[in-house]
This record gives sequence, C-alpha cells and structure tokens, in this order.
Amino acid sequence: MLEQLFSTTQGYAVVALNPAIILFNLLLAFVLSLIIALVYKATHRGLSYSQTFVTTLIISGIVIAAVMMVIGNDIARAFGAFGAFSLIRFRTAIKDAKDMGYIFLVLAVGMAAGTNNYLIALATTAVVLIILFALYKLNFGSIRKFDYLLNFSLDTSRQAENIYKPVFDQYLKSSSLLNIKAIESGQVLQLSFSIKFISESDAQSFITELERLNGIANVNLITAKNDVEY
Repeated sequence: MLEQLFSTTQGYAVVALNPAIILFNLLLAFVLSLIIALVYKATHRGLSYSQTFVTTLIISGIVIAAVMMVIGNDIARAFGAFGAFSLIRFRTAIKDAKDMGYIFLVLAVGMAAGTNNYLIALATTAVVLIILFALYKLNFGSIRKFDYLLNFSLDTSRQAENIYKPVFDQYLKSSSLLNIKAIESGQVLQLSFSIKFISESDAQSFITELERLNGIANVNLITAKNDVEY
C-alpha cells in the first residue's frame, strides 16, 4: 500500500480492492476533507458561514470516494450512479461563490482517493490549500482601501464634536468620514467612517475606548473586507 501512495498509474485493473484498501481510501478521504473544512472555517469571511456546509464538505469527500470505488471501471455502474444522482434535487443556494470552489476541491480529492490515486489526492489538497491560505493572508482581489465601517452617535450637547479624535489617533492607521446625519434638532450626530486599524487585534479595545467617552453611544463596527449576499 505504501508503494501505491507514490504512484499515479494504478487503477482497478492493477489494484484489487480489499477491506484494507477500502478502509484506507475512506480514511484518507475523511482526513483530507477534514483539513479542507478546517481551512475553510479559518479563512471564511462575511456573513454566509454555515456549520452545515462545513460538515457537508467532509461527508461529500467520503461519499465520492465510496462511489468511485463502487463504479470502478464498470461503465454500466457509472451510468447507474449518474442516473441516481440526477434524481436528487439540490435546493440549497450557494451564497458565497468561493464555497463552490471548496465543493469542487472536495469532489476532486474524493475521486482521487477512491481511485487509489493517493499522490494526486495529497498534492491537490496541499497545493490548493496553500494557495487559498496565501490569498486569504494577502486579501487578494479586494478593491477596498479600508477594512471596516464604523457607526456611532455623538451628543454634541455633552461633548465637543472631535471628542473621538484621540482614540482614532491611537488605534487607527487611517479613517475617512462617509456620512453625517443630524437628529434631535441637531444636537445628536450620527457618524459613519471607513477605517483601517494599525493592528486588527485592537478592534475590541478601540470599541471599548469609544464607548467610554461621554456623549458617544450606539457604536457599531462592520467588516468591509468583502461583499457577501445574504
């Protein structure tokens, strides 16, 4: 079995399925699908996260591996499996386009594991996940200069309009006023900013410091790193 791990030429005509190989294929599909699901969870952004989807990624890899072992080199079985799957109606909408990429990745890995192409399964998982993690760290594809949207209310009858300026200078790399709205006869201002932190780990401290200031209320911080339909 170890020799098969580094071979991409084996097929059902060469390697006969036995309980040990079947179990190994399913376990390999499970481990690789689990790793993919963990990377998806760690790099997910936006509001469309679903625990059910993460679980489905793991199940799909195992099921596809099993289906490929059942089909083998039998064309009749292949058509039978295609007909069976065509009867299933998938009504769950994919909210994030990147989720579709993870689905195809799990399917490819499951197919490779189920056909004893272990090197392809391992290499595909490693290469694609390294690329995905690098793109996540680089925030690749983002056209936004700012990372977050900040909203809060300022009671000008209690404090000066620039009372928040020292907190901004301490925690923010840059900020831009997007909108200002006066309510309650102009005494209360609703302010909206695009902001970028010096260190994102200070986000909670930043919110806490703002809320401590007299006259400031309803502080809301919203991520703006990507647009997600929900």
